Amino acid sequence: MPGFSSRRTLSTAAAIFLSLLPVSGIAGDQIPDWRLNARIVAVGLPEVAGVREVGRFHVGGPIPGNPEFLMATREGRVLDPLRVLVAVGSNFGAPPGDPALEVGAILSIDPRAGKSGGTIIVPQDLTSNGGDARIQLYTAQSERFLNRRYNAGARTARLAAASGPRYISINNAFGRPWIANAPNGVAGEGSVTVVDPDGAPLANAPSREAGGVFAGRHTDREQTPKAQPSGWLGKLLNYQASGQLTSGGMQTGALGTAFLGPSPDGSGFAVFAAVTADGGVVQIHVQDGVDRLAGPGTVSTGQGTVSTGQGTVTDHSNGNDPGVIGIAFKWNPDRALYIADPGRDRLVLLELEDDRRHFTVASTRTISLPEFDRPVDVAAAIPEIANPQFSSHTTLAGGSDLFVANRGDGSLLRLSQDGRLLARATIDVPGLGPLGPDRLRAIATSADAQRIWITISGDLPGFSGRAGALIEIPTFGEHGASATMQETQGTQADATLAERGKQVFQTDFTPQTGLGPLFNATSCVACHPGPGGASIDESLFARRIAHMDPGSGRTVPIDHPNSPVARRHALRDGMGIVSAAMPSQANVISLRMPLALYGIARIDEIPDSVIEAQAVSKGDGIKGRAHHVVDAQGASRVGRYGWKADIANLEDMVANAFANELGVTSATGSREAGAEPIEDDSAQIKAVASYLRTLRLPDGAKP
Repeated sequence: MPGFSSRRTLSTAAAIFLSLLPVSGIAGDQIPDWRLNARIVAVGLPEVAGVREVGRFHVGGPIPGNPEFLMATREGRVLDPLRVLVAVGSNFGAPPGDPALEVGAILSIDPRAGKSGGTIIVPQDLTSNGGDARIQLYTAQSERFLNRRYNAGARTARLAAASGPRYISINNAFGRPWIANAPNGVAGEGSVTVVDPDGAPLANAPSREAGGVFAGRHTDREQTPKAQPSGWLGKLLNYQASGQLTSGGMQTGALGTAFLGPSPDGSGFAVFAAVTADGGVVQIHVQDGVDRLAGPGTVSTGQGTVSTGQGTVTDHSNGNDPGVIGIAFKWNPDRALYIADPGRDRLVLLELEDDRRHFTVASTRTISLPEFDRPVDVAAAIPEIANPQFSSHTTLAGGSDLFVANRGDGSLLRLSQDGRLLARATIDVPGLGPLGPDRLRAIATSADAQRIWITISGDLPGFSGRAGALIEIPTFGEHGASATMQETQGTQADATLAERGKQVFQTDFTPQTGLGPLFNATSCVACHPGPGGASIDESLFARRIAHMDPGSGRTVPIDHPNSPVARRHALRDGMGIVSAAMPSQANVISLRMPLALYGIARIDEIPDSVIEAQAVSKGDGIKGRAHHVVDAQGASRVGRYGWKADIANLEDMVANAFANELGVTSATGSREAGAEPIEDDSAQIKAVASYLRTLRLPDGAKP
């Protein structure tokens, strides 16, 4: 494939010249080489490994469909979509469920908390961390997270959800988090687990033999579907004893896993791929168990090998344990797995097909570049978040590039799907400078494709004895880095703007400061006490009015200044306050209680593609549609706020509220004729919007 073996050539003089240039992309044919400033999110993560942003679980899946599970995805909870899951080699105070196996945990970290409160220092004991919501223990190698909690009869009942955890993949489409583990070290049997929101392996599991933990050769496939039936009875009678379709298991530690989507057998169950320390790849059907996908040696995790009772595997005694072997899945238009091959400085590309029962490898290709230096992890530059069958941060969105993490020199690469190098980046860590060799552990891309989460090993300056860290950097490409770090560096300015917004939110407006001529209240806090709550005072309810034709039943808008929101108050002679006249044509009045504003800004963060992906029939005959509107800057996007999602973004919503509820009509750029201009209305709008982004539920309040 073009670009797979291309090499850059520079003369010695040119190399010296380029080394003296400021850090930036290089013009011409030279691959741009960026230097990215990191933010230290958290430290104190011993033996840190894989990382993954939680992401949003699609409607129709088991988590949004279960009220108890759904609560775990609320803001501040363990599966809050913007939190980050990190695999760590410590139980953080939780007693081991099996002392003979590797300890380990998955932590849920709120990366937003570190922006205002500084770097999060993770305590060594999280069983009594004083309720610090910034860092939560999701699951660990401990009694309450053992498979036997919900699957006492499983062959792997004694195994935990996390034990020597290495990698994380999440089925955001119709499932749960999955974890790749090395519970017996890299040379012993590995496991891949399916985890409920409470941190325990899968309850009500489709597989009685595995429950929520697939391990070693204990959970290999034992039956196979005869056909692709329709109807529950057909599916019930469909299975027959078969043994594995393709022999192979997890005889060595599982170092990477990625979601492949629904099984090709028509059962609708999820299938994941996993890479093991012997360089093989398996596929895990959540109901039917494990089949091989590609044999041992497909990738190389290190340089030496040893003989065991299970055959020849990589020798990690000399420090060649890669920690993770990154894996990413491309589903559209063709199916393929991209797998890091650190022992051979390349990526392996498995092109997949299926036999209507399980996945098979159609062909194998490799991507070799001189810039590879022990590549240990890969991540989608744009993760698939929209498709309800394939959504996962280990899945590439259509046409997405890939990020590759080099442990050898600490650099990151951006590649096209066909293997062309698009850009390279080095990482500057505060207090440390450039991230050097053997520190980079794993990477993941955020759902908005604006930031990269990275785990690194060792201590950082200023945090002695707190080995292991989670850092954040911006994503990057041929034309530079995203603006996410600029936002981070402006945190103090943002806090000042939010404080100004809080003052405006609580201010009583007067005619001299822009109130009227028609309004419902004199302040934001009057209708949203707390501030930010919902008023139950009926005199503050908004009145939506219209005219209904008594014959046809057709509702039509009313052409009147006090419509379609009939404001309750008006200014007389520009100063005195009187009751506003209700339009005489109104014969339909709908009272609307002011909503609580906690978390309302988060709606603005949902990508258009995610909203549009939900505008499909869920099988019940009901189908919605995304309302496309034009924002104040003239850009078209999916509406999010207002009566019928007719307002594009948070700032426009605030401006609309200023105009309709306070009568500050200059906020929308259309002041009433003769009204005095109000100083810097746009600044007030931005300040209040910034304040709303900081609103959280008061302590002790129920969500």
